[in-house]
Amino acid sequence: MSFFRYCLIYIPICILFSCKSGLDTRGTTSYKSSINEASFTNIPIVAGHRIDKLKVESHGAYWNYDINIPVIQPNSKVPLVIVLHGGIGSKNYTQFSDCLATPGLKDTGGIIFSPSGAWRTWTLAHLEKRILDFIDLAKKHWPVDPKRIILLGYSNGAIAGWQYAKKHSTIFSAMILMASSCKVTEKLNIPIYVIQGTEDRFFPIRKARKRITEAQALGCDITFIPVQGNTHLKACEYTKALQGSTDWLHHTVWSTNSK
Repeated sequence: MSFFRYCLIYIPICILFSCKSGLDTRGTTSYKSSINEASFTNIPIVAGHRIDKLKVESHGAYWNYDINIPVIQPNSKVPLVIVLHGGIGSKNYTQFSDCLATPGLKDTGGIIFSPSGAWRTWTLAHLEKRILDFIDLAKKHWPVDPKRIILLGYSNGAIAGWQYAKKHSTIFSAMILMASSCKVTEKLNIPIYVIQGTEDRFFPIRKARKRITEAQALGCDITFIPVQGNTHLKACEYTKALQGSTDWLHHTVWSTNSK
């Protein structure tokens, strides 16, 4: 199935989900990871592209993922990019990573981790926990800079990203949210780079712009990038727009964090 046909299937479903979907929070006592640590440590941290699966402790035996690892110099730490694909499809997350996330963010110099949401939405509690557990393990075992962890979300993945921004500003240094629209009712303490197509008929540009303006008035640090002529269904056409976020990360977000 092509990525375009995949979008045709999932978009009418994903827009039914509200930005107000509830998310679970991890406890501070008797904490148990949802990811099998031995399975995680079997991932070789060598430069290149890998498609594989992680053993998880619940909600299915394995978690499919696509990962791109840069050349990492000795005694250095690199950014970590968590990619939440659009829709609820389970088979095309690799295409999403290959055509958008990896070429769009390769200049970050970071590890790009693109997992499959299976037939679920990213706002479900067990998937939120799994993402956070993955980040914990990455910080524990990999040369990841904890001040340079970002989230890229598209469509349904971006809707979850708005929720994560509200709850996890101490975990993510920034977010790049694409092809979505969410009403913000309080200040979000995390920089957000919003990319929105002017011809997105599922999330109209006028409403998205209005909501961003309202969020900025609340004090949110949001950079809004409209992309002329782009629609919702052809995510791969946003690669150039996504590449533009790299300068923002290096010269605005991370340069501030390093001071």
